[in-house]
Amino acid sequence: MKKVLATIAVVSLMAAATTVSAMSIVGTKHDLSSTTGGGTYKGSTTQICVFCHTPHNAVGVNGSFYPLWNRSNPAASGFKLYSSGGMQNGYLTNGQGGASTGFTADSVSLYCMSCHDGATTLGAVKNPPLDSPASITTISGTNTITSSANLNDASNSLMNDHPVNFNLTNGADPAIGTVTTNTVGTASITNKLPLYKSQRGNTSLECASCHAVHDNAEGMFLRTTMNGSLLCLGCHIK
Repeated sequence: MKKVLATIAVVSLMAAATTVSAMSIVGTKHDLSSTTGGGTYKGSTTQICVFCHTPHNAVGVNGSFYPLWNRSNPAASGFKLYSSGGMQNGYLTNGQGGASTGFTADSVSLYCMSCHDGATTLGAVKNPPLDSPASITTISGTNTITSSANLNDASNSLMNDHPVNFNLTNGADPAIGTVTTNTVGTASITNKLPLYKSQRGNTSLECASCHAVHDNAEGMFLRTTMNGSLLCLGCHIK
């Protein structure tokens, strides 16, 4: 019996370790360190988290220091977001219709834009790491994101990307999955997609609704697979 329990314990630990490693940022494109960095851009420090987070003296965003942010976000009004006459959920405070006027100042998607705006330098951190205090601003290749990862491309801004920072409400669009206090999802997916609070409402769809910034197990930091368009069908009823 003891051997059986020991075996179960070992298997459980292995499973836990597998889960943790699957959700690791190490070696992914969001790892900008000089040693394990997995993408085009690499800094001159061995530290990974410092490009976004700091344990002390964090940057305040809208009166909050969550998530111990180490960057300055771009201005919310500097972006144009996708909108169309077919959007039943929208940018007005009641979650209905309306044209985009850019991000709200409290949109969590602005954290993403502090790199993916194609203008803010990747090494522009408030508190540099101790092992490279002077040269972290130097990134191999280029210091700003280019190509398709630059979402704020040319005059299009984000108008040619999936809409974000708009509020979802049940019943506004029958082709959208069920909205709860903090998730949206259809019967196609087990783990529903997270929604966030913003000035547009308490169930705002943001970049992080589809992307998990620390987990690249599915590629492109997606929250679930694109096989069979599962991610799309997790929100859209088709």
